[in-house]
Amino acid sequence: MNVKIKTQALRRLRGRYPFGHAGDLLSAESGALPGSVVDVRGEDGSFVGRGYFNAQGATPLRMLTLEREEINEAFYRRRIREALARREGRIHGTNALRVLHAEADGLPGVVADQFGDVLAVQLRNAGTERHRELILGALKKETGASAAYERSDTGERRKEGLDLRTGVLWGEVPARIHFFEDELDLFFDWQDAQKTGFFLDQRDNRRMMAELVESGQAFLDVYSYTGGFSLHAARRGAATVAVDKDAHALGTLEAVARANKLNAGARLGDALEVLAQLEREKRRFDVAVLDPPTLAKRRDDVPNAKRIFTDGAARALRMLNAGGHLLISTCAHYLRVDDLLDAARVAAGEAGAAAQVVAVTYQPADHPFMLAVPESLYLKSVLLKKE
Repeated sequence: MNVKIKTQALRRLRGRYPFGHAGDLLSAESGALPGSVVDVRGEDGSFVGRGYFNAQGATPLRMLTLEREEINEAFYRRRIREALARREGRIHGTNALRVLHAEADGLPGVVADQFGDVLAVQLRNAGTERHRELILGALKKETGASAAYERSDTGERRKEGLDLRTGVLWGEVPARIHFFEDELDLFFDWQDAQKTGFFLDQRDNRRMMAELVESGQAFLDVYSYTGGFSLHAARRGAATVAVDKDAHALGTLEAVARANKLNAGARLGDALEVLAQLEREKRRFDVAVLDPPTLAKRRDDVPNAKRIFTDGAARALRMLNAGGHLLISTCAHYLRVDDLLDAARVAAGEAGAAAQVVAVTYQPADHPFMLAVPESLYLKSVLLKKE
């Protein structure tokens, strides 16, 4: 089966950009089932590569290779080995890591996180669904995980015309998944958690913020989810306040804190409303984190997302003691570092505060950012110090 691409798109695809959008397509032979592997060709019929094709998908073409090779289990096993080699020696102090980061590891739509001996898998598009047994077989063999579960319940699948899927893939998956990060013993209930269960991508930032807080100081964790930042701060002796609207997530935070013999305070509710309440209570903090969920899934969402960051950061800065630190973080590809800086600048003005930019950080090594795939850079954070 062949799909022809317009000339203006060839340079991108040959430069290892993995996405062929609807406007890039010149023609496609009829009869290709959603997720079929097709040969991608230029207008003159020259071979470009091979990829998944779904004519009805939001992104109809997802490139897999520029070579004339079979897309079989051996192909998937090789890509997984390459991904593991990319991470070798770069992840420390934990037995949890992202094994596959979709397009950044050359496997569009495949996300896999490993927690100890248990693998969490997402298959996000029609191609991965059509090749699910090949992909899962390759993951089982290359990771050696004794058990695995699926959390393919993301919005991307609906855009591909697929049903949502969750459940055990192989082995005996416990209801509660355990792993460690530094001195913390962590766990979550995989069936009720968000996405694959835990946000591994903030690992480096959690460590950085813990180093900034001292025993007896006050730590504010806004949009905390299960409180990874709070737990690290509590281990340092800080008095923490975690804010989230997910009651189950805050329940997990409290359970993990007890298991680690830590105290971790929590406030259930809308983040901005709780921040306003904390202001009215005249609370003061020494270190704060503002880490909302994806606020900009499209470019048009950026202005509203910046307003939310500005409002939250202004409230946090007003409650921050002089010399205190604030981390603002986004997991949205469309929000740039400059957008965070703009929001922080306006927030500081509204708070009547002077602030220094101490650091700009990005996602950790097991969430690779590949030069040819701009979308693979998504996590950006700015660390401020209040003067």
